[in-house]
Amino acid sequence: MSEPLRLAPFDVYIDPLLAFQDARLREMFAYWQSKRGGRPFPARTDVSPGDIVNHLPSVFLIDARPPALTLSDFRVRLMGTALNDLFARDFTGRSLEGEMPAKSAAALARVFGIVCQLRRPLRLYGAAVFARAQPLTAVEAVLMPLTTGSGSVDMVMGELIKRASA
Repeated sequence: MSEPLRLAPFDVYIDPLLAFQDARLREMFAYWQSKRGGRPFPARTDVSPGDIVNHLPSVFLIDARPPALTLSDFRVRLMGTALNDLFARDFTGRSLEGEMPAKSAAALARVFGIVCQLRRPLRLYGAAVFARAQPLTAVEAVLMPLTTGSGSVDMVMGELIKRASA
């Protein structure tokens, strides 16, 4: 997988090459890399909110119940305040199932599942409408695998930022 793939129904693409445009995402990815310590991915306990204070408004954590293949396998553990504004609601503590349109939720579950199955980070970029009565918004994101100690990927940490207009 070296070419960007469209994440339908969104006009959003998966970039496995991690060609970040935004410096904040490059910084977040570098932080995640520094916490790996030679492992394929860090543990959740390696990540400290105090280290990423400037990123917290746009950070999210998704619990992933292995094998992380279906929509019901994912639950939002944390959603930053900037994301609450973008989505015009807070998904913290909720499953993706039943919380958003089925096609949109299934697309998100697919990309979270890819991160879990491949055990590697991905970059997303493109544009989408995140809430009713909001305009199409250009975004970029990084999705990174974490473990809570099971040895498998059972959490996805990400940062989603609005991009400046082109």
